[in-house]
Amino acid sequence: MLTKVTALPRIVGATALLALTMCACSTSGVGGGEPKLGSVPTPGHLDSARITTPLDAYLPSPEENYTLKKARVLLVNSCMRELGYAQNPQPLTRFSGKPYLEHGEFSVVPLDQAERYGYKQSPGDEESGAEAESRYGKSVTDVQGGLLSGKASTFNGRKVPAQGCEGEALRIITKGASTAEEVTLPDGSAAGSGKGGFGEGYAEMVVSSARGKAMAKVREDSRFQEVTEHWSDCMEKQGYDYDSPSSAWNDKKWADATRAGKQEIAVAVADMGCKQKVNYLGVGIAVETAYEKQVIEESAEVLEDAKDKTARWIQNANQAIEKR
Repeated sequence: MLTKVTALPRIVGATALLALTMCACSTSGVGGGEPKLGSVPTPGHLDSARITTPLDAYLPSPEENYTLKKARVLLVNSCMRELGYAQNPQPLTRFSGKPYLEHGEFSVVPLDQAERYGYKQSPGDEESGAEAESRYGKSVTDVQGGLLSGKASTFNGRKVPAQGCEGEALRIITKGASTAEEVTLPDGSAAGSGKGGFGEGYAEMVVSSARGKAMAKVREDSRFQEVTEHWSDCMEKQGYDYDSPSSAWNDKKWADATRAGKQEIAVAVADMGCKQKVNYLGVGIAVETAYEKQVIEESAEVLEDAKDKTARWIQNANQAIEKR
């Protein structure tokens, strides 16, 4: 679900000088081992949905993710009906077009959205699939939960599949490409799935770990720190004292509010305007791209494995959907 985009003005003055400085420094490398950058882009938007970086190549598309979800829901509900339990079926939320893993690392929203809603989502974005599934989860009874998870061994004289109907759906979708029950992620942490291995969302988990590792380095990079300082100086000139965009976004004066007030909107508009002025997003993408390439080299095996397994699951999911 894309938000209307406000085009950025043509890069001029101090912004042009900053971009040229970034590009010039990157040709020889700076900061005692910081990776070289390619040309620093000047994005014509502040829309996180339009940001792309190298790790995105390891993610399924929104359409492919929806195929996995649709197959899982159809398989689970079919299994439950076969057991004789047809009440409260799992819901299949509508296709939103949004990726499961979004680029929220640079805290940007289109300027026209900031002018209306501050840092909050626009009203059309509030109802998400996750929220609908959360409501469904709260409505699941103990009996239904036992059939879904496999805690119940029989129902109405019928044998419940191992790990329940959820486990049965997972086995069908991941057939021929199941994961281990515990994997080591790119950031060095271990993730456990329980019996049956991982399923839907596995690629996002691996990429999220890899991106987190890259972003930890981005935040320490002198070029990213420099553009953040330029942003902070710009905000100070407008009367706002923030050392980073995240401190503005998460200001306790509005972090817990359900609707944006005038003060939040004013800060959000100034924030996005300063990001445009100093090319914060362009520099951020360039630096993140450089570190993501490093992480891809370091973690190629687990990233490729997640990508290949997900591709096989999508094939299995399409076959399951065709049969139902």
